[in-house]
Amino acid sequence: MRLEHPIFHQPLKTEIESYEIDTPGGYAAWPDGKDLGAKLSVWKVHEGEFPGDVDVGLVSDPYGFEDTPDAEWISSGVNSKGPRSMALGRHGNRFLWGFAGDPTQMTESARRVFVNAVVYMKPFDGQPPLTKKRSSAREWQLVYAGYVDKYGDDAGTKDWLVKLFPESVRAEVGLDGERLTAYYRERLEYLHKPEGAEGFVVDPDLEALALSNRRPALLAHLSRTLAADPTDEVALRLADRYLDEKALREGAGIVAWIAEREGALFFSDTAGFRWLVDPRARAAVKREAGTKEAAPSAGK
Repeated sequence: MRLEHPIFHQPLKTEIESYEIDTPGGYAAWPDGKDLGAKLSVWKVHEGEFPGDVDVGLVSDPYGFEDTPDAEWISSGVNSKGPRSMALGRHGNRFLWGFAGDPTQMTESARRVFVNAVVYMKPFDGQPPLTKKRSSAREWQLVYAGYVDKYGDDAGTKDWLVKLFPESVRAEVGLDGERLTAYYRERLEYLHKPEGAEGFVVDPDLEALALSNRRPALLAHLSRTLAADPTDEVALRLADRYLDEKALREGAGIVAWIAEREGALFFSDTAGFRWLVDPRARAAVKREAGTKEAAPSAGK
């Protein structure tokens, strides 16, 4: 939980009472659950248990959720999936309240947090999400690696698992969950998902340059390289692969495209492994630039 989030503090004051539960057994199979202790500190949202007293509720895929600037992961909830599966979160003008207990079953603190969430969402009215989901995020490749040891002996599952790992990777490290996890952790920043691929693949251009596709250092490298040599083949390939504007085909145009959108670009796995433009951030940058240009120069 991100207890610093406004929904836990205003406008209604809340006291989040915590207690301990046994860590769900299934969490250990997930990349972010391997180091959890035997107990978890949790917040009681409603009375009653599933099944019988309340519905099952809903959690959402947490991986890549926050790779757009209008999305917030706020809290998980005890579930049958992974420890970071999202029960409370915002994407644009949509809020997920994944807990299923109705107001008569909610604890006092949960009722207050629910009201705070409604108030918190008011400023986002009319701001639909910037992106639609086109891909799962790269962290899923670590989940898939963990599946190998858990499900790899099952004949019905093994064929599907094999397709998630390129033949070259299987030849190098074998179909071994621990070794695959180490392989992909080391190369996580170089992963992408070409159209039609079932799993994620390592981009050899990024690996050779030791550059992440989702860090601003890639944009700086493209600008610097193509300013010096507009025909640099590797830089042009990377620009074509990761910049959202597919009409760009020549170095000078790419350099200008990046420069004109400075401060307004973000990278999203889930929106297709692309650098995209946040129109609200770009408008703010333009307003700030216009204000500076309009400001009178100081006289002596």
